[in-house]
Amino acid sequence: MLPSPALPDTFGPALRFLRKRARLTQDELGRAVGYSREQIARLENGSRLPDLAVIAALFVPALLLERDRALVEQFLALAGQTRRERQLTITHTKQTRIQLVQETVTTTAPGHIPPAPLLPLLGRQAEVTELVNRLQTARLITLVGAPGIGKTRLALAVAHAALAQFADGAAFVSLAEATTPDDIPYAVLRQLDISPTPQQTAVAAIQSYLAPRHLLLVLDNCEHLLEGVTLFSDWLTQAPCLKLLCTSRTPLDLYGEQEWPLAPLPVPDLAQRPSPDWAHTAAMQLLLARAQAIDPTFTLSDDNLLSLATLCAALDGLPLALELAAARLRDHDPASLTQQLLTLRGHNQLSSTWLQQTRRNVAERHRTLHAAIAWSVHLLPAAAQHAFYRLGVFVGGGAATAVEAIAQADAALLAQLARANLVGVRDGGRFYLLETLRAFALEQLTAADLLAATQQTHAHYYAQFTQEVFAGLLGEEQGVWMPRALADQDNFLAALRWALAAGDGETAVTIAGNLWWFWYRRSLFALGRELLTAALQLPSTDLSQRARTLNGLASFCLELGDYAANLACHEEGLALRRQLGDREGMATVLHNMGLTAYTMGDYSLATARLTESMAVYPEGDHASELAHLGLIAQETLDLPSARRYLQQAYDQAKQAGDGWSKAFVGNYLADVLRELDEWAAAEQLAQESLRIFSELEDSHFLPDAQLTLAQIAMNRGEYETAVSLAALAYAHYAAREDAIMMATALLVQAELAGKMGVPAEAANLLKQSQMWRQTVQRAISPQEKAQYEALNVSLLKQDQPLTLSVSPSPNSPDPHRAP
Repeated sequence: MLPSPALPDTFGPALRFLRKRARLTQDELGRAVGYSREQIARLENGSRLPDLAVIAALFVPALLLERDRALVEQFLALAGQTRRERQLTITHTKQTRIQLVQETVTTTAPGHIPPAPLLPLLGRQAEVTELVNRLQTARLITLVGAPGIGKTRLALAVAHAALAQFADGAAFVSLAEATTPDDIPYAVLRQLDISPTPQQTAVAAIQSYLAPRHLLLVLDNCEHLLEGVTLFSDWLTQAPCLKLLCTSRTPLDLYGEQEWPLAPLPVPDLAQRPSPDWAHTAAMQLLLARAQAIDPTFTLSDDNLLSLATLCAALDGLPLALELAAARLRDHDPASLTQQLLTLRGHNQLSSTWLQQTRRNVAERHRTLHAAIAWSVHLLPAAAQHAFYRLGVFVGGGAATAVEAIAQADAALLAQLARANLVGVRDGGRFYLLETLRAFALEQLTAADLLAATQQTHAHYYAQFTQEVFAGLLGEEQGVWMPRALADQDNFLAALRWALAAGDGETAVTIAGNLWWFWYRRSLFALGRELLTAALQLPSTDLSQRARTLNGLASFCLELGDYAANLACHEEGLALRRQLGDREGMATVLHNMGLTAYTMGDYSLATARLTESMAVYPEGDHASELAHLGLIAQETLDLPSARRYLQQAYDQAKQAGDGWSKAFVGNYLADVLRELDEWAAAEQLAQESLRIFSELEDSHFLPDAQLTLAQIAMNRGEYETAVSLAALAYAHYAAREDAIMMATALLVQAELAGKMGVPAEAANLLKQSQMWRQTVQRAISPQEKAQYEALNVSLLKQDQPLTLSVSPSPNSPDPHRAP
């Protein structure tokens, strides 16, 4: 064995050296470990600290370092040196020959870290300290106060300050974009990256995730979802180490809640003579800091001291209003700016008494913030004002093309709005409004009787856009279209819910039917079934779109185990396709009916349906039908037929230039070739599939290629590689709680342990596989039965007691279905 190379003496250069040695670009390494190219670049240039657990669990396998212990130790040691404030302990525990060495990395870094604010929090240190102390005993704290008072910013600061108290860290979930209480679980699912199992509701998935964790969960903007906050009590009851920090304009009225009323920032006392001490009040410090961020030459002087102090008082010390005022100081001197505000509000002067009254009355504080926003908006030209109001219909922001089409806001108008700090711009060029600003914009649309018309324009735009999303998620550029769909998923829901409420069946069916594959890939089966069912209950005349929607609803019914509903949807969809004379659509339905039969273990019917699908539309692309005929042949132990079908399917996918289909079919062809002992060809195909799935960011099918490569390595006697790949695949399946694939991966690991001479470990893994397999209602195939029986016999010969067996059970969804 060649000696380990000497690494550079710092982590960044060492990572760059190992990446180049592995012949990986920054993009390729990023995709392998779940990072962006920019994050890899920052690790290499030293501007980002390495997460030690991620380095050990993901970077080491990606860089192909598992076989070189000395190199791994060098690499992890360098990572530890870059985190001087962290404690790194590496222990080597020899457990079994199936997992030769376990690298245990202990770090103080928690599992969840809240977003890092871009600017320091001013004037709230006392509140941060007190709230951190309160969290030691309180389990539910609600920050209450006026909009724009800084509840969210304070909650983030408290979450960072309290990280050390929580082993699993602090997670931040914004509910500002949720429109109904039913949206709360899906917002939490997205932010915590939880994937429900097909039979699991969103609420159950969250409860299962939170139950064992010592976590601080920050829930932001709860005031419009009060009917749904009883969920919070359920989570606290079932998760004894969970604590909640909520922000809301009003209390949640939950038992055990500790309310924390948040006061405005202290302002200069205008009843006193002007004093330099006014510069030390929190409101003045915030105003000056934000003004100097825009204009570094801006300074406090004797000439502007009174005007700035009056401005702070007039804005009630509300952080959002102060930030808006600071933006206007670029274009107006303090005296004229203050005069404009006072004139707009209809007051000749402000007194301390008046300010105290607004602090006591939430409604008055809302009118104060409303006035500050209105004042800023009314300084804009009419076209910019109207564009700002129309931006209120966007949920979670929108891309420039959508903003221009719906809000009639071109680049010049958006620049004006951004300059006024009324519109923000996120990475990727998405424009968004703060929620308080969005609420103001919607109020103006309502007052002008323009809300319904603007919502209709919004819904029709996104209905058209979902057509592109559906096509994109079935094509080669899934890696491009999945992020686009994720960015606009809240706009999709808002558009669909408007269409449902308005009784617009055409728009509702279009949006729901085009999004079913997107929701399927996000494991939102219950939500998808609910929305598609609601859309189909409305009348619509586009029969082709209704047929697509029925196809999507059938898929969700299949995943949820409702086979009767699945077949009913397919029968109705097939009738529509026949009525339209749509042979391609008929072929699609027959194909999916074949997949249903395949899932239910009726291989004869499945074969008949797939064959009929090809006959109905002979000029079409039949790679998927041929691939599933090949899978049926493999499941029924007919390897020559399986090879023939899958080779034909692979050739068609390759000729069509369909990268995803080539990867999908290629992996199954590789598995058949592996069983036929053609390991070199099998490895080449599986590696190609892994590469394509990685490029497309297809995390659903990527572990299938890893598991195929693990089996190939096992057949070659390359046990360490096989162990690593099988573990990676199992981790993917476990993360999404895919019981059928977890059982499959465990079966491979059990066979590995047996080959490596660890029969006790093999028996244990086999039992785990059998237990997971029995949780799934799906008929066991002849291939599975043969694999389990062969391993059982092998272990019995080695005197390993086995008490479980896998018996045939009817009907479960197959996780690998074409749309």
